[in-house]
Amino acid sequence: MQNKLIALAVAGMVSGGAMAQSNVTISGQIRMSVDQYKLSDVPAAFTASTETRITDESSRLFIKGREELGDGMYAGFVFDNRWALDNGASTSAGGNSNIHIGGKWGQIAMGRQDLHYGTALESYKAFTNQNFLGNGPLAQVNGTVIAVGSRTPNVIMYDSPNVSGFTARIAASTAFAGAEGTGVRAAGAADPGKGGAANIGLNYANGPIKAGYSYWKATVEGGKTAVVGDQRGDTLQFGYSFPMGITVGVAWNKSKLDFTTGERSRTAWLLPISYDFGSNRVNFTYLSAGNTTGVANSGAKAYTLAFGHSLSKRTNVGIGYTKLTNETGATYNLYGGGTSTAATPGADVSQVALTVYHSF
Repeated sequence: MQNKLIALAVAGMVSGGAMAQSNVTISGQIRMSVDQYKLSDVPAAFTASTETRITDESSRLFIKGREELGDGMYAGFVFDNRWALDNGASTSAGGNSNIHIGGKWGQIAMGRQDLHYGTALESYKAFTNQNFLGNGPLAQVNGTVIAVGSRTPNVIMYDSPNVSGFTARIAASTAFAGAEGTGVRAAGAADPGKGGAANIGLNYANGPIKAGYSYWKATVEGGKTAVVGDQRGDTLQFGYSFPMGITVGVAWNKSKLDFTTGERSRTAWLLPISYDFGSNRVNFTYLSAGNTTGVANSGAKAYTLAFGHSLSKRTNVGIGYTKLTNETGATYNLYGGGTSTAATPGADVSQVALTVYHSF
């Protein structure tokens, strides 16, 4: 639940002489887990052990503002600040953050945003980041992340108005992997300012039905190499919520990396299922990634089983188990990593976690 701030108090924290909007709000969520993370079936040259951890699971603080401009137009901003209670780390505006102008015609925004991924049909409250297979193995080609696997920086985007459940997003990033080019380079070197990314998202949400398509294409800053490639991805998804509390979804993804040495592509499927009863929710998600072209035995399978119980509208507790199994040539990892499988092809990853979630 959002709590309205007194405008002058907010202005006083930011700048003593500045006038603030009267509709600035602050809200957020805290999510922590105690989890046991295990890497197994590693090659003979490696040794793996089980780790017990206290982990922050993307706690965040939202600061939002909106000003009505008249004739249905508005201007506003969102600061999605990420901060970690386990080690004190923080990332100012590290989440979906932007400044925007909108109206009946839609909204234009500039900032940092989830694109291509981050719209999966998975739904958890008391979760760990590793529960989300859509942002994990589905966002990888044999361990190499496509479309950042999460928020894309340096974005300008247009969101259409909602027309009978249909919405569209057109977005571009001038440097999808991070820092912009400087415009200065050695004579004859590739131009680091020529990279970028484009995303088109078409979605439908009306009643029990959710469906969508996302297109992603990215060019590496400075040009592709033998180890860093240009990217292409397509994702289709469909979900249906039945009256008895069961929601079933399916997502299909095909992604490709284009290196100077050739292309690597693979197809993956995601099946999320949830069941709500009373104050409880059970989630099950299954993922299957096919072999990557040119890499033998490079498929992977993963699943998550989680249970959440709402103590109130704002507080939820849960327990979850996630398992990722790599074939001998595969290096897929769960979202956010934690223990990398990149150096250990064929390694399997599992996690069991107890989680507490509270929103304010």
